[in-house]
Amino acid sequence: VDIPVLASGGASTWEHAVEYLLAGASAVQVGTATFVNPRAAVEMVDGLERYCAEEGVSEVSELIGAMETG
Repeated sequence: VDIPVLASGGASTWEHAVEYLLAGASAVQVGTATFVNPRAAVEMVDGLERYCAEEGVSEVSELIGAMETG
């Protein structure tokens, strides 16, 4: 099946977002985390940008499915 995977539930840090993206998600939903930290989504985006810069990744989309095995 070739459909987009959307990660929903449990993402509260940029590390979680990276894990979801590497596993194949093309979008990550941030919901409940914003009740605890209203800036959670902004902090996740900032963390993703830093992670990509440190890893030499030019676009977040390059992470999608990068850990899939054949």
